[in-house]
Amino acid sequence: MRNKRILSRARIDTVLFSVFDYPLTILEAPMGYGKTTAVKMFTRNQSVRPFWFTFSDLSYSETAFWDSFTDSITEMDTQAGTVLKALGLPSDAPQMERVLHVLGGVRFEENYLMVLDDYHLARDARLNSLLLRLAQEEFDGLSILLVTRDTTGLDFVELLSRGQCCLLPRQLLKFTEEELGDYCRMMREHISETDFLQVWQHTDGWISFAYILLLGLENGIPVGINTTMESMIERALFARYDHAMQDFLLRLSIMEEFTAEQAAMVTRAEDAPQRLKLLNRENAFVFYEERTGTYHIHQVLQNYLRRKSAFSGEELCALYGRLGDWLLDHQEFLTAYRYLNQAGRQEDILAHLNEPKNIRNEWLDFEGADDMFGSVPRALLFRYPFAYLLYIFYSILLGRENAVLGWGERLEELERHYIASEGLDETSRNRILGEILIVRKFTVFNDVATMIASDEEIARLLKGRNSYITLPGNEFTFASPHYLYLYYRDKGGFRGLAELLSKEVGYAKFSGGCGAGSDALALAEYALETGGLEHVAAHCRKAIAKAEAAAQTGIVICARFALIRLRLAEGKIPEALVLLSQMEREVERSSSPVYNTTVDLCRGYVFACLGQPEQIPSWLQIGEIKPSDFFAQGIAFNYIVYGKTLLALRKYEELESRIEQFEEAFSVFSNRLGLLHTRIFAAVSRCQLYGMESGAAILETALADAEEDYLVLPFAENAPHIMGMLKMIVPKNPGNGFFNRVLTLCREYEGSAFGHSFPAAALSQREMDILSLSAQGLNRKELAARLYISEETAKTHFRNIYQKLGVNSKMAAIKLARDRGYLSLAET
Repeated sequence: MRNKRILSRARIDTVLFSVFDYPLTILEAPMGYGKTTAVKMFTRNQSVRPFWFTFSDLSYSETAFWDSFTDSITEMDTQAGTVLKALGLPSDAPQMERVLHVLGGVRFEENYLMVLDDYHLARDARLNSLLLRLAQEEFDGLSILLVTRDTTGLDFVELLSRGQCCLLPRQLLKFTEEELGDYCRMMREHISETDFLQVWQHTDGWISFAYILLLGLENGIPVGINTTMESMIERALFARYDHAMQDFLLRLSIMEEFTAEQAAMVTRAEDAPQRLKLLNRENAFVFYEERTGTYHIHQVLQNYLRRKSAFSGEELCALYGRLGDWLLDHQEFLTAYRYLNQAGRQEDILAHLNEPKNIRNEWLDFEGADDMFGSVPRALLFRYPFAYLLYIFYSILLGRENAVLGWGERLEELERHYIASEGLDETSRNRILGEILIVRKFTVFNDVATMIASDEEIARLLKGRNSYITLPGNEFTFASPHYLYLYYRDKGGFRGLAELLSKEVGYAKFSGGCGAGSDALALAEYALETGGLEHVAAHCRKAIAKAEAAAQTGIVICARFALIRLRLAEGKIPEALVLLSQMEREVERSSSPVYNTTVDLCRGYVFACLGQPEQIPSWLQIGEIKPSDFFAQGIAFNYIVYGKTLLALRKYEELESRIEQFEEAFSVFSNRLGLLHTRIFAAVSRCQLYGMESGAAILETALADAEEDYLVLPFAENAPHIMGMLKMIVPKNPGNGFFNRVLTLCREYEGSAFGHSFPAAALSQREMDILSLSAQGLNRKELAARLYISEETAKTHFRNIYQKLGVNSKMAAIKLARDRGYLSLAET
């Protein structure tokens, strides 16, 4: 039988050509319906060179996809591809907007088709969100085709209703009776009419089953003797090979994909390349992907082989182990760890992770990591202390507490073990004890006195050497643009906190400079918040110089943000905006998602203080903030900026409804500055909604709460919103110097910062028409026809709209335009 021939079906090609009419097309059908083959034939017949990515049953397939996709973009636009790779798969609103902005500037090749095969194996919700947004944005030249068995979890209903998505069901792929007849005659020239009719009756157009039945006929097995797919694979395909080839196939089935070299190593068959070429030539269920140089076994056959496999536990572990070793040698660590774990070789993983050169947080994302560290004997973990400490450190940063024994208890247990260990040289013992103390710091995050109490002991134990666990590139400020905000938790303790943190940072001494400049920064931020404006600039400049020398971007941003807020308070608005623009350009070059978000928070804060909400990043105006973004957006500092944004937008009802959410977020680490801002927000919203006296009562409690630490700037930066209440409160407290200082500073701030005017970002009527039609679901081609303009003109209008609204994407523009009243709900 001609096993490798494929029937060309013009009908399918015609239907698939519609992928270029939609931003997103979904081809859904069960296993064995020829989805992948149909798409490959279509791209070949139409001379389309798609970007093709096949997902595998691995937990980090999405990361591999992003690497491959950004490589593809790099071929068209080197700068865009490099930036996208650095940004990573977007996980929150600000990162999504930046990714869309970069992709919006890419000139895609004509009919650039992104084919995502076996998409049902993709399990990362971030990827679903990205694909849906890409479809909504309708980038010129970009079309997406998802080939999948299941669309669960992919919310494409709205896209369907708007005509931005096309769903191609299994009925499309089923072979018609005529097509199946052509296929049967192509595969077996002399097939009888009776045999063909039986194949048609048993398969109902299911091509994989038809192929197996034809193989059976070739081997003398009449149609109808065995009518299940599995029994036919057994008799018609598997049984035809000798024992050596059967064993070869069974061993191959443990892998998702493999090279000839991998196959030879895992199966220990020296002639593996020749065997694979034979299977690929005569078996349609084993195929070679020339682009990646890898072989794949079709899921139909692979499922059978895995059920058929009767390897003992020892044999299976040996197979997984050999594969893990090969991957380890080729530095594919995540996949290697997965297979070594399946092989029961947890100690080899620990030994590898324990080497200082391999201590990286990302290597802990392998499938089964949590189960492994939770189940291996503690004695084994003690043998590899750096691997164990890395896991504890990473888990603490992710907010994952151990279910059985807390991380603090685990660290104490490990410490006792190494204090009591005999036969260990003191240098090694001290290194381990020092690393334990470093990780322990993070179990008491934002309790500064406890955190720094061990710094001298750590320095003594490490004897000037850098830590293996905390590295210079670690994010020191957790995306917050305000350092003291992270650690100020006790009323009356603000000055003491600043003095404590202003001492030479011991942490920087054993982390390769991580946190350098934070000592001067603490003094700058203390002076700023308490109104000692004359001392701020010098401390900021010192912090910036030290931080830049140690490549501490987070510290640099915090110091520049303090300088910008200082210039606002001094009424030097143009200078403040120049500093902000410079910072934005500098950070943008780093393509860091965390630091980009930090700068967005700075921009939002500044323009909220200036009463210019249209200049605030769109995701903050819209309020696209989720609890999952907690650490990536400044440990709740984003809620301060969002609250200030709602004030600037005069959305008092929404602000009042958010107060409880803000308080809950700031209470996690008792961020007193966040709680103070929330009290001010509550006072303003109550004042606007229920009268001056109602708001003043809350504002007076906020003033009393801030008095002990002399926190004046949070009030001044909200001056226009609270002046009326202050004028009511201060005369009732004539001897209160703090209240009088706040009132004086508010008058100065209001007179300077809010005297600066900006051009209005009003949309023209044509631009509002463009957005309105887009919101109704019309694509660029359709709205151009409706408005009697060219598609290029429509594209220019979109660019102008984005610039005026300060957004990077169509959906953000629609949301913002609706929010500002340019669009009514009826129009969208």
